Amino acid sequence: MRIVLRRVAMAPTIIWALALFLSTLAAPRPASAVPLFANGQGGANCALCHTVVPQLNGYGRYVLMTNFSRGLNRHLQMMQNRSLPVALEATANASHPAPVGLPSLSSSLVQLISAGFLGKDLSYFATVPMVSGGFPSSSVDQLWLADNTLDRGNGSLQVGRFATPVFAPWISQSLSLSGYGIASMQVGSNAATLADNRWGASYTQVGASGLIGNIAYLAGNGPIEHAFASGTEGNAWSASLQFLSPEKRWSGGFATLFGSILNSGGAIDRYSREAALASYDVGRFNFLAIGTIGHDTLPLPLSTASSTSQAYSLESIYAVRPWLHLDTRYERINDGLGSITTNYILDAALNLRPNIVLTVEDLAAPGATPITQYQLLWAGPWFRNRMPPGTMQPPPNLHGLSAARAHAIENGRAIFYTGKDLAGVRIHGPDPLRVYQSCAVCHQPTGVGGVRLPDGAISAQLGPHAHMLDNMGSSGSASSTTAMPGMPGMSAPTRDWTIADFERAIAHGVDNTGMQLSSVMPRWQMSKRDLHDIALYVLTQLHPHG
Repeated sequence: MRIVLRRVAMAPTIIWALALFLSTLAAPRPASAVPLFANGQGGANCALCHTVVPQLNGYGRYVLMTNFSRGLNRHLQMMQNRSLPVALEATANASHPAPVGLPSLSSSLVQLISAGFLGKDLSYFATVPMVSGGFPSSSVDQLWLADNTLDRGNGSLQVGRFATPVFAPWISQSLSLSGYGIASMQVGSNAATLADNRWGASYTQVGASGLIGNIAYLAGNGPIEHAFASGTEGNAWSASLQFLSPEKRWSGGFATLFGSILNSGGAIDRYSREAALASYDVGRFNFLAIGTIGHDTLPLPLSTASSTSQAYSLESIYAVRPWLHLDTRYERINDGLGSITTNYILDAALNLRPNIVLTVEDLAAPGATPITQYQLLWAGPWFRNRMPPGTMQPPPNLHGLSAARAHAIENGRAIFYTGKDLAGVRIHGPDPLRVYQSCAVCHQPTGVGGVRLPDGAISAQLGPHAHMLDNMGSSGSASSTTAMPGMPGMSAPTRDWTIADFERAIAHGVDNTGMQLSSVMPRWQMSKRDLHDIALYVLTQLHPHG
């Protein structure tokens, strides 16, 4: 859930002047992620997990839904956090005219972010706002720990303050500045919504073929000293079953939230929310549809009337350019008590510079004055293409090699660790708009593999004796068929790999026995020279076990 803290006055003209100045420094280009994730993944571009910051793409939603236990290299994250455990994010917001109920035209948010792994199976996330009158704030946005060891790594127990896990990967990080009214719908005096950050405990179970189940107990959303006090949200349970795989175009699921709360008259309101979501990603387009139905027994004080609420939202995001995204959304909210709200929302998000995003929004509603909102977001400090110290293999010994072979190995090494060749040309997968991690992120800097990836796949060990690992990290089959949860290790590799084998695996997704690699492995596109050089480096320079 996005927080807006009113602290620093900044007129819209100042934001636009600053944005114009920044845009003159360089042509727009994709932003880099905040260092905790960018550098912790070998300098990964933000497009790995985001459509545009902060909107998550399929890969980012999968990482978030699994409490970082899938899709991130835990070793690199831990190494990164030793030297740079905290990042900083700042936004400047303005609107004209001011939305109803807001006392000023402008606001700002500055917050500290820390995330990653305290151990290979213990992930965490914390965002702490810095506000006037306290540093840090007495209240945190999110603060949670997750134990990812349950059910052989397929179960994750999360405790702390986290986004209500009813479609959290979709609605907790939004491109639009208004957020989802459908998820923050209040019914009478019931302030418990689907888009809040609540204290509690949550269990996530990852199944096969992208199925993910979750059950959670939720209490209040107050500061740490009142962590489990229900406050104005009451106590609630939530449950969901979702299909969420970054390798598939379709995603979505079903969820429910039910609990009880004291209304403002002191009576108990027992309520429920049922929700369904469907998302479709194709090329430059993303389509999202969400619908909810709610029932409250006593939403109003001094009344015995119940209510049935309904709401739905239709949204599309279009990547005009990799650095320019348009978001259009229509939503209709009926609280069942006579209040009906219809919103038409249009956002344009521009990556001005790496780690700087300007968003302009027009919010319109029938019979109301349109509101124009602006936000300038900065996240940093940041470094690009940086591997945490001590993780890379030593530079290769090129003594005695011909100049051509030495250059080829150096070029392959650059591609392996940075995703770019020595000339700065980035390799990419079938979709040029999606920026993947470097080879080292999934296969680890030494090529040892074992990183848990989407749909239960485990990254292969590389080198001349390359082979798959099963879901427990032990030696598996020479076949590169995806290792799924519960699949036992199979026979050892039958023969060593060659340069031609690696070239075919990298470019076409076929291993040295003729078996298809998992779809999680990108079919990389690059020049013949770069393909030869990365295959040469992987074959001759990676020796995972010495």
